[in-house]
Amino acid sequence: MKRHLSFMAATSLAGGLFLHSLPAQSEQPEGHPQVGVCVHFSNGWYKEPEIPRMIAEAGFTWAREDFYWSSIEKEKGVYVMPDSYRKTIDNLNAAGLKILAIFNGSNKLYSPDIYDAEAYARAAAWFARETRGKVQAIEILNEPHNFGFSKHYGGTWNGVEKDGSVSKWVPKYVQLLNTAAPAIKAANPEVKVLGLGGVPPVTFRQLEMGISPVVDAITDHPYSPRMTAEYVPYASKDGILQRDGVATADERGTFVSQEKMMREQSAKFHGPKAIWHTEFGWPSYQETKNGNLFAGLTRDAQAKYLLRRMAEALGVGTDMLFVYNFRDNGTDEHNAEHNFGLLDIKLKPKPSYDAVSRFNHYMAPFQADPAAGVSVFPVTTHADYSPVVWDGSRIEAGGKVLAYPFIAGDGRKTTLVWASERAGGDLQPAVADVEISTDKPAQAVKAYDFLTGETRDVSFVNKDGRVMLKKMTVTDSPVALIIES
Repeated sequence: MKRHLSFMAATSLAGGLFLHSLPAQSEQPEGHPQVGVCVHFSNGWYKEPEIPRMIAEAGFTWAREDFYWSSIEKEKGVYVMPDSYRKTIDNLNAAGLKILAIFNGSNKLYSPDIYDAEAYARAAAWFARETRGKVQAIEILNEPHNFGFSKHYGGTWNGVEKDGSVSKWVPKYVQLLNTAAPAIKAANPEVKVLGLGGVPPVTFRQLEMGISPVVDAITDHPYSPRMTAEYVPYASKDGILQRDGVATADERGTFVSQEKMMREQSAKFHGPKAIWHTEFGWPSYQETKNGNLFAGLTRDAQAKYLLRRMAEALGVGTDMLFVYNFRDNGTDEHNAEHNFGLLDIKLKPKPSYDAVSRFNHYMAPFQADPAAGVSVFPVTTHADYSPVVWDGSRIEAGGKVLAYPFIAGDGRKTTLVWASERAGGDLQPAVADVEISTDKPAQAVKAYDFLTGETRDVSFVNKDGRVMLKKMTVTDSPVALIIES
């Protein structure tokens, strides 16, 4: 608790500098309503009740956890909630957290079709009814392209076979989703149902097949394995187009374009309006062999990329974000899967824990403000010193200076600014002229750094209804600009 109190005091000070109302040291700071975190209580974490409190203290308002069908239905038609699941739900609720439950896995009771859609739907409906008021959203399986579902029915991870046909598992998942979603809603109309969760080429094909209108949101996992936070491995270049057979992002592979194109695809086929990114993250591990999917990042780079993705996703209107992962899954410093956590396995915070905590608390009242007038004119930027060639297509960080404006319900405004370059280079930061439209002349402009928690003054000039920030130093991690009038 001592650590938490010191953090609150720091954010309260920063809030005062920004005229941003944060609670006093003795109060619980506001959590971000659109930000959650992935947890693994099935690993035994449910025995550690301090973890839900730490999640809430870090400004998360949601937790995402697995609940396995085979653990709930061990005899056909008989459903029993394991004690560990009840304790997990109770502990998360006691900390004031909402729950996104992944109703996950297969059930050998229904062999040979261990993902029998009707049986899965009955079990998921029972779970929804049993957890009414305690679980706020249910996700239909986790990454069906990556685990047992695609292996059971057959097919490739990206849903397209060598002859160009669609993999067998792709329509089978649509059938499962469209069977389970209405059953869940009938049992518990309040709970949100999320579906899909494969890679974007699969999601695009499944949306075209038709998704039940009761499905509330598309779930997506926009990892950037060796790219910076603004890019994804789906650039519509020859190599990736040949691989996937469908374009799901622009030629540069920008995250923003993929978000936009996914919304357009869903609207075209009357699919869900909301997009929930239920996993994204970067591992802070020591890479020791070739062929790893994820780059081995420093802990500072992990923090910077998390902040950049959160800022951009919220800036373009992503509905929900879930950071992967709250705590490391193991102790092997050479294993990427062990090192996605904001905390290590012993609950010792990495830089990303404090950085994301500051972001969650500070940004909690703000929503994207696309109508705001913000312009950026780069003076110096940095090229990508290590561009990625991904399945024959070159994807490189653009080095642009990005700016996303936000507004709070009471009219307060802030703008997040950063340079979209490789994190942690040996060059001085980028420089840009930034112009922000204002109703009143500025008396002061300050920049709050989520990574360090420090605030600095920014030089400015008022001119023709704009605040001009000339030759502003722009770091590779987001800062929040506040104009005091």
